[in-house]
Amino acid sequence: MASLKTVLSTAAAGLLTVAALALAPPAPAAAQETGLVETEVTFSNGDREIGATVIAPEGAQGLPGVVLVHGAGPGPDRDRYRANAEAFAEAGMVAMIYDKRGGAEGYSQFAASIEDLADDANAAVEALRAMPEADPGLVGLHGHSEGAWTVIEAAARSDAAAFVITSGGSAITPEDTQSWMNRSELIRQGVSEHLAEPLGERLIAAVVDGGMYRLAGYDPLPALTGLDRPFLGVFAEFDLNTPPGRTMTLYRDALEAGGNTNYALRLIPGVDHRMVPTVDGTKGEDYDRDEIDQAYVDTVAAWVGGLAAGESAVVVDAIPEESVASDPVASPPWFGTGAAMFGALALFAVLFLAYPVSASVARLAKRGPLAATWASRTVAVIGLLLPVLASGYAGWILMSGGQMLLGPVVLGRPLVWLVLQAAAAVLVLAALALAFQLRRPMGGGSRLRFAALLTGVAVMIPWGLYWGLAA
Repeated sequence: MASLKTVLSTAAAGLLTVAALALAPPAPAAAQETGLVETEVTFSNGDREIGATVIAPEGAQGLPGVVLVHGAGPGPDRDRYRANAEAFAEAGMVAMIYDKRGGAEGYSQFAASIEDLADDANAAVEALRAMPEADPGLVGLHGHSEGAWTVIEAAARSDAAAFVITSGGSAITPEDTQSWMNRSELIRQGVSEHLAEPLGERLIAAVVDGGMYRLAGYDPLPALTGLDRPFLGVFAEFDLNTPPGRTMTLYRDALEAGGNTNYALRLIPGVDHRMVPTVDGTKGEDYDRDEIDQAYVDTVAAWVGGLAAGESAVVVDAIPEESVASDPVASPPWFGTGAAMFGALALFAVLFLAYPVSASVARLAKRGPLAATWASRTVAVIGLLLPVLASGYAGWILMSGGQMLLGPVVLGRPLVWLVLQAAAAVLVLAALALAFQLRRPMGGGSRLRFAALLTGVAVMIPWGLYWGLAA
């Protein structure tokens, strides 16, 4: 057994080792097999402490730097763009990925501040400029998808970034972009065009009207017009999330109007919104979201390398045509607003729930049974469920960007929607039968609850027409 002196000596040595490690400055991670080195850093934007990872070639000194700015979705998942950062580092740049804001920091599905997001991005640029791996005069921003709006706004708010890069960006407002995405996906999967508009757009209009759509109304073009630094817009041939043709045109017009003489708008063939190789924009069995297309990486690296060499030019690839128009989301009529939608759902609940509730009250009061027919039961059940299911499915289409239909497309309609349309037809037929049955002799209570059911159907017919249940 070891002596007490030996035990104490060993313990003291262990404590000294722990203390030394705790006091030592953080060191870069060892070089990976790819020859890259990762360094964990933190920086601040106001009261917010932001964690980040810097990925650079081993032995990097004074290289061009790029801060990768998140697309849609709450933080803090910085690793979402790790594959991009590693690809850029392998191409000779220093890349930073950082923690995005979450719900507790003002970013959610329903609200966000473009100013806060932009200021976070600018703070990241300042942090990367201070690192020896990066050339402080050649650190820029790279924003993907929603992040494209962020980096354009960031450049308008600060001169910190030496250049701006967007990939999969949109030159139209967030709500117009979402509408285009929904309708494009629905039509691509075989949904008829006349149904794509009510199913893919009208709920967006209601959500925007209710002030619950993140970044609604944000227009990046004024900030882009005023951009006085080099700009690279990278677009995907098979982008189904943002309209590449419309965006390339609007970007070009804005940059020309602002007198920018150093910009490039490049179209990468054979890739999707994430710049991942694809045959037609869909995710096949072999799809790997981290398999960043090399042509995209080379395009970015060559352009940044040109900046480092002092090159300046305007390059615009052929602008692709789009089969789906990226029209603005129209303001909804009064009956299509968010308030009207929730009001209608509440009214339906009252009118159709009155049927079973009144029967329960009559039983408890030991009154005579109220009249009931197959038609009244059918109207009560379908009338109660149909608006909830239709609204829920429209919400699902919105949240999934039209990508998940929960079944096949039949007769130009998602199977779920076709079933709901069939239920709506049964509801109308049952209501007609109920109207004839109402002519029979019956008590006042029975007549009143039948009338409530028919009133609900009368209100639901124009409601259903607007929301596409007859399309």
